[in-house]
Amino acid sequence: MVNLFLADGVAEVEAVTIADCLRRVGIDLKMVGVTGMTVTGARGVKLLADIPLSDVSDAEMLIFPGGLKCAEHFAASQRVRDLALQAFENETPVGAICAAPSFLAGLGLLKGRTVTCYPSTAETVKQGGAYVLERAVVREGSLITGQGPAASIPFSLALVELLTGREKADMLAAQLLYT
Repeated sequence: MVNLFLADGVAEVEAVTIADCLRRVGIDLKMVGVTGMTVTGARGVKLLADIPLSDVSDAEMLIFPGGLKCAEHFAASQRVRDLALQAFENETPVGAICAAPSFLAGLGLLKGRTVTCYPSTAETVKQGGAYVLERAVVREGSLITGQGPAASIPFSLALVELLTGREKADMLAAQLLYT
């Protein structure tokens, strides 16, 4: 199972795009409610989580969408921090887009790694020891980072490729008319 974490202030376009893309190719993705089962996004759109944070157990990947407030909620949750730390310790694949890499940097998980993130969070991510590139998507091993809302589709395609292979990612790109 893949866990996509949702908290109030989430960037809706990122969360919905990731969920849609991964589910299109048959990945068992659960949207995890960090601040409740109904989450209010950065633009006021309400999203319904599949499971509460308390039900999260082992996962084959953790995904953290952006939104500054959302990243702050991730950082404020001991359970989310513990899950992120455990994922890096166990080399479980992790995806983070937009402001979410700043959450991981705050935990010291990006030290020495090459990533991308939303430009307004780049200094925070650099202070966490990461090398920040101005690219839509950066993959370093089992860590995939995305720059922001416009990177939602290429970020999702990178997640699909990591989880299922290039062929399914190419098939999804064709379905989405993404060229």
